[in-house]
Amino acid sequence: MSFGADDDGGYFGLDVAGDRILAAGWGAGGLGGVRFRLTRFTPSGRLDPTFGTNGTAGTGFASSTADAAYAVAVGHQSDGGIVAMGHRDKFHGESANIALVRFEPDGSIGGSGFGTDGKSLIDLGDEESVTDGLVLPDDKILVVGGRGSKEILIARATRTGALDTTFAAPKGYVTVPVGVSAHAQSVALDASGRILVAGTADLDQGGTIMVVLRLTADGVLDPSFGGDGVIEAGRDTNHERAVSVAPSADGTMVVAGDTGGDDPAFVVRRFLADGSPDLSFGSEGRAEGPRHAGNMRAEDMVVLPGGGILVVGNSPEIETIVEPVLVRYTCDGKVDTTFGVHGILRVYLGENGVLHTVRLHADHRVLLGGADVGMSPGPGTYGVVVRMWM
Repeated sequence: MSFGADDDGGYFGLDVAGDRILAAGWGAGGLGGVRFRLTRFTPSGRLDPTFGTNGTAGTGFASSTADAAYAVAVGHQSDGGIVAMGHRDKFHGESANIALVRFEPDGSIGGSGFGTDGKSLIDLGDEESVTDGLVLPDDKILVVGGRGSKEILIARATRTGALDTTFAAPKGYVTVPVGVSAHAQSVALDASGRILVAGTADLDQGGTIMVVLRLTADGVLDPSFGGDGVIEAGRDTNHERAVSVAPSADGTMVVAGDTGGDDPAFVVRRFLADGSPDLSFGSEGRAEGPRHAGNMRAEDMVVLPGGGILVVGNSPEIETIVEPVLVRYTCDGKVDTTFGVHGILRVYLGENGVLHTVRLHADHRVLLGGADVGMSPGPGTYGVVVRMWM
């Protein structure tokens, strides 16, 4: 899907409602300004003409080239409304804020009592960034990211886009400091409705570690998980980064990311319900690699039906050129050599194609979201959605 003359952007969030596929992200214009971008597709992958303008919709928060709003996740409320979640950068003296927009099923904005004319900016008194989000079963909205470049942030909004002060009452949000700075990258719910969060912390002696949190549904760190609700993993390697978290059907939790700093490789960890490593997975609860595939930086992960794990990311080739790559692991933490070539599948998304996200679809299929970015003064940006059998 062409973003026109935009010089950067792509799809960072995917959702499925009925037989329609929704992709959300952002596009950065050559004259400045970054806007939310949404596209809806039919089951055959064509643009849905009943949504927005020929299948697309977009918006910002001000008619200014200095306005920069980044959508990173999307979900549906029970009445069919669509909520795009992200953040807005500093603007005319205002701090960076959580940004939410509700689109009607036809792609229009407003008229639903959501925020102001369908848009909501939530200021928590510092610089807030959002990297992932969910529309919850009760239509409330959960987002995660960072606050003040120092702390992991988990915040909840009401179904109408206001800060939900019943969450971590009376604040409406939770912040968790780890290391010298930390941020969340992914959020999911387990079968009991508890909140799972994964992110990365920078250490005072250098290096990074994975951070995994579990909170109760009302926003309290769960002391039955790791003793205080927080697990730090990867201090032995000193270079681990988490990008995605997901529950497994057997009650375990899977976290994926990469390790190795400037020489990255995929890494997957699996934890038991109490937060201890699942020693039946990989080597003492951890799977890495494959190293022979070259550098691979992770972007996202899904747990497949049957317990297999698919990690997606990008493999740098030369300078700024990258190659999208997928690796599948078995349920016991081995690279699945029946997948692709020795467990690795490289996909072409265009000359400058990159992968950002993956989610499950029906019938043992997955959806991949990303972009092909021409860069200035190139031909502009294309959002890319791919559907694949697993």
